[in-house]
Amino acid sequence: MCPRAADAGPRPLSRMDRALLGYQRENRATPLSVAYLLRAEGRCSVGALRQAVLERAALFPLLAHRVTHGAGQASWPDWAPDPWFDVITHVREHRLPAGADAADVRALVARRCQTQIPLDAPPWELCLLHAPGAAEFYVLFRASHVWLDGTALHRVLTALFGAETAVASAGWLREGRVTPRSLALAGGRLAGWMTPTASLEALARPVAGEHDLYWASTSVERLRALGRAYGATVNDVFLVALAGAFEAWSRPVGGARRLKILMPVSARRPDESDHLSNFVVGTRVGLPCGPGSPSRRFGVVRRQTSRYRRGTDAGAGERWWFERVPTRYGRVAVAMGMDPRRVAVSTSNLGVMPAPLTIAGSPVKEAVPVPVPVPGQRMFVILGGVGPTASLGVAIDRNVPRGATLANRWLAELDNLARTAVASGRSTPTLWP
Repeated sequence: MCPRAADAGPRPLSRMDRALLGYQRENRATPLSVAYLLRAEGRCSVGALRQAVLERAALFPLLAHRVTHGAGQASWPDWAPDPWFDVITHVREHRLPAGADAADVRALVARRCQTQIPLDAPPWELCLLHAPGAAEFYVLFRASHVWLDGTALHRVLTALFGAETAVASAGWLREGRVTPRSLALAGGRLAGWMTPTASLEALARPVAGEHDLYWASTSVERLRALGRAYGATVNDVFLVALAGAFEAWSRPVGGARRLKILMPVSARRPDESDHLSNFVVGTRVGLPCGPGSPSRRFGVVRRQTSRYRRGTDAGAGERWWFERVPTRYGRVAVAMGMDPRRVAVSTSNLGVMPAPLTIAGSPVKEAVPVPVPVPGQRMFVILGGVGPTASLGVAIDRNVPRGATLANRWLAELDNLARTAVASGRSTPTLWP
């Protein structure tokens, strides 16, 4: 079912929506949002972009929903149509200086992502970024995290810019059942959040409160080939390469403890595939460290991530526990998932959107997920992309040294894994794109 086929009437916020809404209201200066930067060939005017968005909003009315509240203080809020939806307030233009380069784009995107997204209207915006005479332009999509998780983020982007069939189904559905065993195991993992994480020397400096953005791209087939070589998933490749990049980047601190990173896991059920909401649980993954072969490193990661793969019941168990938390404490659970004492780095793997995407007739050549850290976070890393290209987006606090090198260190670690796979006979050079 696609968003157009879904009921366009009011729909209750999910438990996670409500928790994020509570956190946002408690921390009004915090931009709790999700974002993507699309790079397209050709030129585009703000008028053409607004017209294209209007046509898509008519096809997919859920794009014009906002948070509403029923009568009574204790009423559960809904997502409902906004009768005053105005495309002019949602689609804006930001001109870049002539000759602007990638650093100018990154700086503008970082500044824009620090502004609030109002919740009294459909909580998203599009920013057209272009420089005079340039043969390409950018569109920044921003939305409140209260409205979208990673799966829903991709669905909105394909509703706005993809072929209609691209939003016909949602990925990352969980078919696992809640059983006494799954609840006990999930409860144990949740209790494990009380233990602190190791950290890195580079993350020990005081927080500046402003962050810089960096990104790097590779081919999806390269990530898949590495996964085949090591008997792993693309997500495992993402995390193992990230662990190697961290080791090359900074020395660990924290004794024998592992570096724990936050990894959101979808807990959507099949009947929720068409919903633009949050259906995720957060898990901690301890990254491998110290000497050891890539096979050992993949084993460390795989033992932790395999429980969350399709058909397993781990996500269902953790979701059951989260939904038993009283609503007024939901924001506390959200804050715990961002606590640097428990997670050194936040990460997310959004997957890859199906191609093609077009913006007012111009083809999208690259889609970069943009991490938006909350105050106190030093680093946020996201993997996403479109079609054959995967992109790594990195947001790093400005007080963290050598932050500009991390994305390229991740690419270098992919090269190291590929060379080892060939040298050990796990793969041949002809398999690498």
